[in-house]
Amino acid sequence: MNPRYRPAFILIIVFALMAPYLGFAIYYSQQFRPNQVPSWFTNTMLVWFTANFLVLMLLMRLTRRLFKPGIVDIEKAQVFADKALRRSTRLVILWSVLFLYGVVQTLRGKIPIERAIPAGAFLLCFIGLFSWSIYRAKRAKKTETGSLT
Repeated sequence: MNPRYRPAFILIIVFALMAPYLGFAIYYSQQFRPNQVPSWFTNTMLVWFTANFLVLMLLMRLTRRLFKPGIVDIEKAQVFADKALRRSTRLVILWSVLFLYGVVQTLRGKIPIERAIPAGAFLLCFIGLFSWSIYRAKRAKKTETGSLT
């Protein structure tokens, strides 16, 4: 596969995975009164999104093994890896702030506990996944440079 077309291939896969849920959400959202969305509806969205994320991660790993690139420019790869690491770090910080905000609002009684628990679990799942990837990237960078601290 030509690396130039890889982002388009990934977007097509993302759309194909999300289209069934979008149809489900649009159809059922028409059935509810305004601001009266049941909790199973939002929980379904969280599970669907998480499952799609995991499927995409597995597909990315599989396509890397199937379509090994030829020659890789080390400098460009390093710049890309550094940008990805910074973005992941920012996402973890943002999700951590959102999680703490949700905890505070739940303790104040502004967010019902039956909505807060699934949302908190969802955020903790992604905080854990991205934190683990940041840890692995930094650990690999340290061993690559030979630094022990």
